[in-house]
Amino acid sequence: MRALPLRIRLTAWYFLVLCIAFGAFSLLAFFEVRGSIHSAVDEGLRDREAEIQELLEQHLPGEQIKRELMAGSRVRGEDDILQLADTRGEWSYSSASAVRYSLTFPTQTNSNEKFRVSTIYSKGMPLRILTGQIHAADQVYEVQIAAPMDDFYDAVNRFRLVLLFSVPILLLIASAGGYWLSKKAVAPVTEIARAAQLISERELSRRLPNPQTGDELQTLSEALNEMFGRLERAFKRVTQFTADASHELRTPVALMRTRTEVALRKQRSEAEYRETLFRIHQELERTSALIENLMTLARADSGSEPLQVAPINLNAILLEIWEPASLLAEGKSIQYDQRLPEMPVCVSGNPPSLRRLFLILIDNAVKYTSREGRISVVLNANDGAAVIEIRDTGVGIAPTDIPHIFERFYRADESRSRESGGTGLGLAIAKWITEAHQGKISVVSKVGEGSVFRVQMPLAE
Repeated sequence: MRALPLRIRLTAWYFLVLCIAFGAFSLLAFFEVRGSIHSAVDEGLRDREAEIQELLEQHLPGEQIKRELMAGSRVRGEDDILQLADTRGEWSYSSASAVRYSLTFPTQTNSNEKFRVSTIYSKGMPLRILTGQIHAADQVYEVQIAAPMDDFYDAVNRFRLVLLFSVPILLLIASAGGYWLSKKAVAPVTEIARAAQLISERELSRRLPNPQTGDELQTLSEALNEMFGRLERAFKRVTQFTADASHELRTPVALMRTRTEVALRKQRSEAEYRETLFRIHQELERTSALIENLMTLARADSGSEPLQVAPINLNAILLEIWEPASLLAEGKSIQYDQRLPEMPVCVSGNPPSLRRLFLILIDNAVKYTSREGRISVVLNANDGAAVIEIRDTGVGIAPTDIPHIFERFYRADESRSRESGGTGLGLAIAKWITEAHQGKISVVSKVGEGSVFRVQMPLAE
């Protein structure tokens, strides 16, 4: 079952919240109005009780008290509903209104009982009645004072009707407004969704509209645009990687195919066949190295094989690569030396990866250093970091090439790299290994004088 649109769900929630809010407000208002009326009437009843008590405290005879009460009843008219009696049974008084509503005079009552107020119905008339005892002039009198509530309750009922009819109308108006607001609020999201649907692998450069509203929609749009930017860069990197890998693999395959076809055109001597196989074997070795490097970078990009690191001594790592590095240098009669500190320099690293890193940099230095040149490896510890420098007296790197030398398949000198068996991936792998160890790699070079590759890694605690 398909979910309802967001604007409908927002409106439904808005309507529910309004129902609860208006319902609670209506109940509160109704009971508050009724309670206020009761409080006002009760205060009037108590004022009347205070007047009667003041009259009783004058020590007047019973008949005179009756005359005073009758005079007061005439002034108040039908609203004066009063019953008063001497607890000794000598006399009692009931106003005409009290007789008309057939008020039942209280029977025996506890002399310590306080006044109580309640609502009763007599002959269809709601009455708010105060019942209790008055202590005056060393005597106790029982009293009932009431007030008709019909007009007040009519007003309360009218107020209730107003709430019953007005609240639903207000709910409908507010819900319509809520629907309009939710539709307007969701409109930018709909626009963003339409724009996102137009972005495909062929149009990754497109971006979503970025409303300058300073709210969550702007944050969402900016976050999605940043994500599309990362996807575009990753897609271009994969596309470029695939194209470069195809180009690099096509060349050795074409060479091996050509050599094979030439060898098979006519009968050859054993020496010629051996020469052809030797050349094909060389190309196979280069191709195997290229495929291995491609797999290394692919695993690095996917993050499927994180490096397992542990505290290691860089002095020991550099001593381990002394022999293979010296053999590389001897092949071109290059002088090779290492300068290591007496104290161990420890980092958190992966020994095989670090050995590969240093051999890549040394091999790169050998390739671009002429015969009788010099390569030096220097290890130091400085400002909480291990610093490894590979210095050579080679041809150097042009300033325009330095920003690109760590890019994959980049060659400053295409012919020289091909001749030396390079694939343009070594320095890219070196950079990945360095960054995987939380380090950084840089180069300083001058054409004709040589280069210095510097690797910095944080020291192990």
